[in-house]
Amino acid sequence: MVPFFLARQPIFDRNLHMHAYELLFRDSPLNANSGALDDDATTAQVISNAAEVGFERLTRGHPAFINLPQRFLEEPELIPLSPEHAVLEILETVQLNDRAIAGIEALRARGFTLALDDFVTGHAFDRILDLVDIVKLDVLALPEAEWPAAIERLRGHGCRLLAEKVETREAFDTLRELGVDYFQGYFFARPRIIRGRQLQPGRINLVQALARLNDPDSTVDEIHELVSRDVALGVKALTHVNSAAYALNRRVESIREAIVYLGRDRIRRWVSLFVLASADSKPDERMTLALQRARLCELIATHGGREDPDACFTVGLFSMLDTLLDTPLPEIIRHMSLSDEMAAALLSESGGSGVVLACARRLESGDTAQLACLGLAAEDLGELLTEAICWTDDSLRELGLD
Repeated sequence: MVPFFLARQPIFDRNLHMHAYELLFRDSPLNANSGALDDDATTAQVISNAAEVGFERLTRGHPAFINLPQRFLEEPELIPLSPEHAVLEILETVQLNDRAIAGIEALRARGFTLALDDFVTGHAFDRILDLVDIVKLDVLALPEAEWPAAIERLRGHGCRLLAEKVETREAFDTLRELGVDYFQGYFFARPRIIRGRQLQPGRINLVQALARLNDPDSTVDEIHELVSRDVALGVKALTHVNSAAYALNRRVESIREAIVYLGRDRIRRWVSLFVLASADSKPDERMTLALQRARLCELIATHGGREDPDACFTVGLFSMLDTLLDTPLPEIIRHMSLSDEMAAALLSESGGSGVVLACARRLESGDTAQLACLGLAAEDLGELLTEAICWTDDSLRELGLD
């Protein structure tokens, strides 16, 4: 179990009733963001950690203001949230290109409330003022003498106004007189740190994801739902299908399209790779061995005439989960919807796929004396091991994980 941190700062209405909370990324209990992660990563972390706590519990039923950086603005399908739970803040650092504008329109169509963050003056965001619902006015960055003109101008676009960084009673009174709708700042409350602990990294979700992705009966709709509800995984899916490795003559814009284009079997494999590699940019030897063992089990089953090579791939992959996740295998299996046969194969190497797993393990350890499996001689099995090693290297290289 590892800790995670969020900060939650309240937003009040004109009568100082609770209206919403802004959720802020923190990477330590010091209530600060070190800046080690970019905007895309911090937004992904905020959503993931908030989901771990539970949005209803975290915000007490109020909306959550969440930053919306460039990547999520241009690819709004990556956002797994419900419009009832979130107000999406368009950061002042975004570039309003055609894809960003299209993203704003798509989010409005989905029913999201949109806010423009850290507005001061200027006309860089004029083209979206009629598209956003709330403008957050940075009152520390704007001289008080300019507040009336800025507020009047924004009112002309039909926006509700939120004064942020309000630090004194005098500023609050003045801004309320000017008609501001909502207020946020140190005068009311500093961000409060929220701590949580999760199985690293989202271990239960990871195990459940692998179980579904390696189920031969899972559908495209089920895989789409699985990938779409995980922000980081959704980003990886679209990044992968649009990478140079596929040399497409156009950009794939949706997760569903990526899944349909790649096909169920390939999506099963590479999403398994990405899930396993989610904690690190480079795979370690444990991950490489897990993939190699999964492929070896699949090859043994195929060449040995078994009708379930996919299931044997899964058994091989899952047999390394205790090492990969630093959690006892029986505990992991408790959280997975596995057949009795697969559970028995993993825990006691019994049953048909258990025999295949035992054979693969003996090959890896170099124990080839009198080795035979499913009618395959030791020499044949050695060739399959070589093929599995080559496949693993090629797969990692193809996905840019080598």
